[in-house]
Amino acid sequence: MSLIKQLWLAIFFIVILTASGSFILSILSSKYYLEEQLQTKNTDNATSLALSMSHTNKDPITLDLLLSAQFDSGHYRYIGLFDPNGKLMSERVATNSQTKAPKWFVKLIPFNVQAGIAEIQNGWTQYGSLTLESDINFAYDKLWNATLLIAAWTFLIGLLACFAGEIILRKIISPLADVVKQAKAVGEGRFIIIDEPKTLEFKAVVHEINLLSSRIIQTITNESARLEELRYKINYDDVTGLMSRDYFMNIMEADLHNDEYNEGVLVIFRLSNLAQLDEALGYPQANALLKQIGSALESNCKEDLSLISGRLSGTEFAVFCKQATDEFALANKLKDSVTKAAEINKAELTARFLVVTTKTGRTVEANSLFKALQLTLNISSASEENYLRVINASNIVVTENDYLVEWKTSLTDALSHKRIKLEHFPVINAEGILIHNESPVRLQLEEDGKWYCAGEFINWATQLNLITVVDELVLETAVRILSQGAQPLCLNVSAYSMCDPKYAQKAATLVLQHLQHPEHLSFEVSEVAVFEHLNEFKQFCNVLKAAGCHVGVEHVGLRISRLGELHDIGLSYIKFDASIVRNIDTLENNKSLLRGLCMVVHSIGVQAIAEGVNSKGEIKALKEIGIDGLTGPAIRLDEAT
Repeated sequence: MSLIKQLWLAIFFIVILTASGSFILSILSSKYYLEEQLQTKNTDNATSLALSMSHTNKDPITLDLLLSAQFDSGHYRYIGLFDPNGKLMSERVATNSQTKAPKWFVKLIPFNVQAGIAEIQNGWTQYGSLTLESDINFAYDKLWNATLLIAAWTFLIGLLACFAGEIILRKIISPLADVVKQAKAVGEGRFIIIDEPKTLEFKAVVHEINLLSSRIIQTITNESARLEELRYKINYDDVTGLMSRDYFMNIMEADLHNDEYNEGVLVIFRLSNLAQLDEALGYPQANALLKQIGSALESNCKEDLSLISGRLSGTEFAVFCKQATDEFALANKLKDSVTKAAEINKAELTARFLVVTTKTGRTVEANSLFKALQLTLNISSASEENYLRVINASNIVVTENDYLVEWKTSLTDALSHKRIKLEHFPVINAEGILIHNESPVRLQLEEDGKWYCAGEFINWATQLNLITVVDELVLETAVRILSQGAQPLCLNVSAYSMCDPKYAQKAATLVLQHLQHPEHLSFEVSEVAVFEHLNEFKQFCNVLKAAGCHVGVEHVGLRISRLGELHDIGLSYIKFDASIVRNIDTLENNKSLLRGLCMVVHSIGVQAIAEGVNSKGEIKALKEIGIDGLTGPAIRLDEAT
């Protein structure tokens, strides 16, 4: 039995005991009072009547009339006149007296009242004696009425006492709910900190749990920061702060092989006269120049989150955009940025850049693309002038507004006619059992036409403010197929929908109305959206977890130092980006990094899932590391590998 129930029963018992005691004492007090009054009445009335008879003519008729008058004037059970020898001379007896009190009440509470006796004088001699008894039924009526009234008031006061006791009890034990909630959260790996209550016993418990949570949060934060430093040391260039060649290519390869990727842009910069600048400026100043170039590229990447930048070699830098854009405009903007950053305060010295850019697509291999662009740079390296070359540029220039009008028409028609479906890519655990199916959206822009993947239309839907409509249709489709008995699904949610409380509320309503197993539906948000809108993400999680769904974070890799901030959300899983997972079987440093990340997420009660798994070697290495789930091109549900 719970503590609250035990306390409530104790209060109820005390109230009942107190009320019963007061009730019984009140009845007994009334009984004794009535007995005393009846006894006094008997004595006084007998004395008064005897005195009247002593001063009157002792004629039997006169005495009999006085006896009758007294009997009729009050509530009497018996009045008897006796001579000095005890012989009855006259009497009056009540024959039809009744009480409205029940028989059990009369038997339970008997009255002990003595009859009033007085002597009647005739001069100096005794004429006789008078015996008088009041009608006790009248007293029972009064006592019964008083008992009912006392019972009603006792019951009412008892109810009020129970109500007040419940309010006081709730107030006293209200911190207990927070203590239980905190203890439960710790058991689930969510280390929350609550205010210490005023109750000393609760305060001591909360204080200790808060200390434990604070230490664990600090440990997670420190470990995340250490892993971030390790990631930076492994994957970033010391001089420029940009991604190393291998890390840059891993991320680019992961995007190129992503089913949701459609088109992007690659830009390569070559600082053609670095040797001359190094000789003229000296090693420290040359490194400072390279750092300025890296800062300029990184600044552009922070402004546009679809960009990443890296240092390919001593003289070459690259920027990759994973969204469709004008390659010439992007390259020209970046070229102006690095040229300005590389300005030297010596008239005879100028940093010269050779720039090559091209569009990229899913069918392109990153290595082949780099080789082609670097060959172009090698052929043009004799030039001493800054130049920008666009490879395979389209001869037809279409303005962005024309594209927007065309896409708006196509998307609006497709969404209004609900030409939408979900693909299914399995996510399995280490034993090969399905966790859920990743379910990216496919859209048919024209009736009976091609099905477009998300990477081909999401950017346009976002620009046209249609992304929430897409997310809502995806949600409705998922709920419908799950209600028909489909396997567990996972939906990608955009930052716009995640920040919109109406979307989360609609999702919760649909789930509760249509799904018997809400745990079969998972929602995941990208790492970028989560940490840029952390408060909104927490609210999003609270609503959907209350409905019974799972929530996770995908593409985790660039903000691992902030993983500690997710300790109190209650996530179901975290998916690590393919850039960390790629070639994990051959990269020992990345193994150490991912092993540490698994320890961090496990410490907060969250599953670790690897994205973009490409080979059996990676699968084996990931299992050894302690990963909980795997997804990617090499994962098949029918293979428990």
